[in-house]
Parts: sequence; structure tokens; C-alpha cells
Amino acid sequence: MEKRSTRSKDRADLPGILRKSWYRLRLSVRHPSRVPTWDAIVLTAASPEQAELYQWQLRRAKRMGRIAASTVTLAVPDPDGQRIGSGAATLNAIHALALHYHHLDLDLDLGLGLPQVTNGNDSGFGSSTVHAKSDNEFPLLSMVSFIAKKHILLLHAGGDSKRVPWANPMGKVFLPLPYLASDDPDGPVPLLFDHILAISSCARQAFKNEGGLFIMTGDVLPCFDASTMTLPDTSCIITVPITLDIASNHGVIVASKTAILDGTSLASLVDDLLQKPSVEELMKHKAILDDGRTLLDTGIIAVRGKAWEDLVMLSCSSQPMISELLKSRKEVNMEGLVMLFSYQINSMSYHNFANFISFHGYPWFYSSSKSDTLLSSSPESNSS
Repeated sequence: MEKRSTRSKDRADLPGILRKSWYRLRLSVRHPSRVPTWDAIVLTAASPEQAELYQWQLRRAKRMGRIAASTVTLAVPDPDGQRIGSGAATLNAIHALALHYHHLDLDLDLGLGLPQVTNGNDSGFGSSTVHAKSDNEFPLLSMVSFIAKKHILLLHAGGDSKRVPWANPMGKVFLPLPYLASDDPDGPVPLLFDHILAISSCARQAFKNEGGLFIMTGDVLPCFDASTMTLPDTSCIITVPITLDIASNHGVIVASKTAILDGTSLASLVDDLLQKPSVEELMKHKAILDDGRTLLDTGIIAVRGKAWEDLVMLSCSSQPMISELLKSRKEVNMEGLVMLFSYQINSMSYHNFANFISFHGYPWFYSSSKSDTLLSSSPESNSS
């Protein structure tokens, strides 16, 4: 009974959490020197045409005060419009951002020999042919050092919607979501994208002055107070406890029994990742918590410290691998990226996913123990 009342209270707090996030978003846009914002916001797209539409939406968000003028924005399509998986798309997006910074440096004619920019003006979407003025080579080590200092928000928004196919051309991330619209009755109806920006603005402070990457999905609104996060100095997966019936339609994180408690959250090493597991599989892998629930893989990932530097290096060197994917018409999902990431760090052995997790200690998982309602459903989600 006590647990049920706690969950009801969490749901009642959702409007307050979202309003707080919107307040911080507005402050970060108006006063980025006082309330830090993202250095770059990158969206993945399914095709060049969708990326052009996303780039228009990003410019609109800047005009409307949703994104700071100093923030670089970029929409990156899968190469040749061919699906390469979310893992490879992550590498491709970071590489495209590096190219974009390089091209901005050329356009501004700074003559510094390093990839630098003075503002967030954007001219196009990211691709291997986005800029005809220069080849696509850049000084690798200096670029890695430069990108590793940046705070980047990456939204995976290139997936198709089977339940609302009419949303595919515009992208699910830009669907209208009129939650809290009455707070500003004379303003435009908020989009799912706008709410995601608000939530992510609170997550930005967890990175402090160190660079890093924050990955979110573009089809779900995660309603949680991201300002309470304490991130480990490596990579981590954000999770939330869910019931077993919901788990059967989603990814599930299997965490080790040892954990670090900081008052509002738990952090422990990840042992495994299960996809749409049955109850029998959950029991076999010891994925069921003491309260009878399990941990949902939200698709929210944070990368900091040495892990972020390694990921940037891997991304900036990833084009040969992506070319091979295109030739073989294969995809690399996020689990595959973890495997590649492990191989990049330690070339002596090519670990499988579960072994890799416990070997180098990343990714960690991060679970907010005070919120049972991390995910608020979008039209595409079954979770609540």
C-alpha cells in the first residue's frame, strides 16, 4: 500500500518536474553563462530529406528560444539513406559533428589550425558531402581533444513508426505534445522535442565543466528530475524499475548486486542486457529485483571522462567500418557499439557484451530510486 501511494505521488509530481525543467531550459537559453547549456545538439535521421526537415525544425527551435544561439545544431542522416543501426549512427553522428566544426572553422577563416567556432550558426545537415569547399579530412588528435571538451546532446530520431505511420515524414520527435500547453495559451503547442529539450537541460548540470555525451531517444518523453543525477566518471545507462509485463516488450538491464547509493540514486555495474525477455528469461538471468520488478533500458546513456575521449576517437576513425556496413547491408545497434568500444580500448581480446561490461566497468547503470515513473508514454510507447 505504501509503495502504491509513493508511485501515485510520483505521477502527481510529473507536472511539477516538467515545469521545473522548462524553467531551467528558458534560463539556459537566455543566460548560458550562468546556467550552462549544450554546446551542440545532434539529431540522427533516416534519410537526407528527413535530415533537411530536422534542420529546419532546429532553426525554428532557436528562433523560438528553445535552443541557445551559441549551441551548434546538426541533423545527421544515415549514409546514403541506408539504415546502419543506432550504434553505428552514434559513431556517424559524432564524426559528422567533428566535420561540421571543421567546416565552420574554414568558413570563419580563423586560421588557427584547430577546429574552433565563435557561434552556433548552422548552414546544413551533416553528411559526407555537406561541404564542397573542403575535403573531409581534419587533424585527428586536435579534433578529438576539441570534441572531448564539448557537452553534446544526441537524439536518435531516425526510426520508423508502425503505429503512427503518418508521423514518419515529420519524425516522431516533432509530434505535437500539448502537455502543459495551458501554461502558455497564446504560445505554440509544445512538441515532444521541446519537452525533451527541457528534461535534458537539467541533465546538463550533471556534466559540470567536463565534456561528455548525453544520448536520448526521440520517441519517448522521460519525465524525471534530471537535476538530481550523479553520473559516474565513465559511461552509464539510465534505468527505471518496471513491472514484468511491460518488460516483455522492451530492453532490460541486468545489474550486479553491488551498488553505490548516494541518497537519490543507485549505481552498479551492468551484467547483461536482455531484449523483450520472458519471465523465465528474467528469472534465469537473475534480472528480477527484490520488489518483483526489473530494470528498463530507457535508451538514455551518459558518457564522460576517459570513456568519452575513447568514444570520440573511435567515432572520428569510424568511417572505414561504416563503409563496410554499407557494403554488407548490416547494422550495428547500441549493444554492438559497446562491443566495438571494448575492442577499441583493449585490442587483446574481443569481449562479448556481458563480459565487456564487467571488464572495464562501463557502461555503468544509473537508477533513480525515488522515481517509478521515469517514462511517460509517447504514442509509440507501451510504458508508463
